[in-house]
Amino acid sequence: MKKFFTLILLFCFSIAFTNVTAQPVVGEWKYKVAQAPYGYDTGVISLKEVEKKLTGEIIFDSGYKVKLQSVDFKNDTLRVGVYVDSEYVNILSRVKGKKLEGTVDSSMGKMDLTAEKLEKK
Repeated sequence: MKKFFTLILLFCFSIAFTNVTAQPVVGEWKYKVAQAPYGYDTGVISLKEVEKKLTGEIIFDSGYKVKLQSVDFKNDTLRVGVYVDSEYVNILSRVKGKKLEGTVDSSMGKMDLTAEKLEKK
């Protein structure tokens, strides 16, 4: 009985830790890029996990949406690639609790990005 209980406990811990990698970034992040052109400077980065892969979209405050092309999260670093008006843009940021801090790299150069995780309602 002791062995059975130990196996069940180990199984539960293994399940609990398999989804930990993406959990801190899954959700909606209200972002701001002060140097970006009007209309692209604020919005929401929506991230979700589908079949153990991160995916999502950016929803600009105007309502315009673009699908994320690549999303990678490792060691508190979030890397995102997205096409905005036919231009590939790279986003590199660090997750610090419920905040993101990083840069957006486009043909306009590097711009500072900040974001805050929105609470689920």
